[in-house]
Amino acid sequence: MYKNYSTIEKTISVLFLFSFILIFLDAYQFLSIPLSWIGSFFLFGVILYIYKTEHIKINQIVIYGLVLTLLPTIFNLSEIIFLQEKIIYTGLRLFSFISFVFITYIIAQTDSKFLILKSLKSAFLFITYFSLYVFIAQIFNFFEPFRNRPGTGIFGFDEQTNFWIYGSHRLIGSFREPIFLVSILFPVFVILHFKTNITKLNYALFGILFGLTKSELVFLLVICLTLVDIIIRNININNFIFVMFFIPCFFIQIQECVISPENYECPQSDPIEEKVINKTVNEIENLDNNSLETSQDLNLNIITFQDEERLDIVSFTTQNLLFNTGLGFQNTNSVYTKYLVTNTSYEMYLVNRTLPEYLNIRYLSETFGTGRYFLTYQDINIQNNLLFNVFSIGMIYVIFIFGLLLFFLLKDFNQGIKVLLIILSISLASFEDLLPIFGLCLGLMFTMERYEDI
Repeated sequence: MYKNYSTIEKTISVLFLFSFILIFLDAYQFLSIPLSWIGSFFLFGVILYIYKTEHIKINQIVIYGLVLTLLPTIFNLSEIIFLQEKIIYTGLRLFSFISFVFITYIIAQTDSKFLILKSLKSAFLFITYFSLYVFIAQIFNFFEPFRNRPGTGIFGFDEQTNFWIYGSHRLIGSFREPIFLVSILFPVFVILHFKTNITKLNYALFGILFGLTKSELVFLLVICLTLVDIIIRNININNFIFVMFFIPCFFIQIQECVISPENYECPQSDPIEEKVINKTVNEIENLDNNSLETSQDLNLNIITFQDEERLDIVSFTTQNLLFNTGLGFQNTNSVYTKYLVTNTSYEMYLVNRTLPEYLNIRYLSETFGTGRYFLTYQDINIQNNLLFNVFSIGMIYVIFIFGLLLFFLLKDFNQGIKVLLIILSISLASFEDLLPIFGLCLGLMFTMERYEDI
């Protein structure tokens, strides 16, 4: 009997490890299906097996709360019943949310936490080593597995960005963007930091991993993690090792074309081009004060444009939050895009009214000009987990979070602070869905144990 149980235990561990690795392979797909989606379905299946074998009973309050949060989506289903793409889109959103709630509850109740943490740690170490290798491989043109999943551009078939000609090279590892890596891996790191025993060498590697992403999000989260450790008096040599490696990796510029000028992606020098550049530099140096002021204004405008997405999100939130009763998972991004396209549509109207009619024939998209015309045919994601779910579910989502935090803070302050950190790292994630891996991290944080032998 014990032998059979041990075999089942090993099988579950392998399935968990397989699921976690697939979830971390965000930059790859199989037959047009992202490996991270496949990993999420596998994870849900393993948790469902644990739910059945351990005979875990789900509290009725959880079921009622789940139905209550889904009401805005259910009431608006009639709008997409004949739109296949919308149905698939909404179905995936519903799967993510339902599996998040289900996994959070089951993980908090299960006796298999040791197996889960062990597999999670192994997967995290694997993806750390792999990501660091990919960082080096991209700089020196070593072999790297083909990144076959489309990027996050507006056209849906954009290539993933892994080369920065002027800025510092950023670590993206097995993810499409550095911020995606941070969004998924940092909550996992927080769990391993509080629940397992990590060696000093691995803390150094983790500091390098997150530092090389150069992500503003990870800088904020590291500050929050440090503050939590100070509050609960969890400061030791491991904290210093992590921060000592994180800070220089975050701030030091690592330009690919300086370290590896022979890289095929780096532009090769051309004598004629160098003369033009030198001439341009000399002209800039001889500008008068008025021209310099104009140049400074231009630089300020460039900075503002680069932050335009964040400003759009803030503007949309401040104008619509008070009137929000829940748009449903299928409508949030559409409503957000309609808000953004207002100025662009007005510009299109003026162009079409004041320019010859042949422009409407010559440019079939009716998007003649220099504005953000992609907004007229492509929904834009809010790219913030908290705001997407607040607008999709309604303010009841904020009430649930506040109630959960209040419960744990009153029950055990130190434990409540840790739960707050996990919820914060998930809420700031650039993934809009409450992914199954987020539910697993949240459920693991609910437990009080620390497994020193993992």
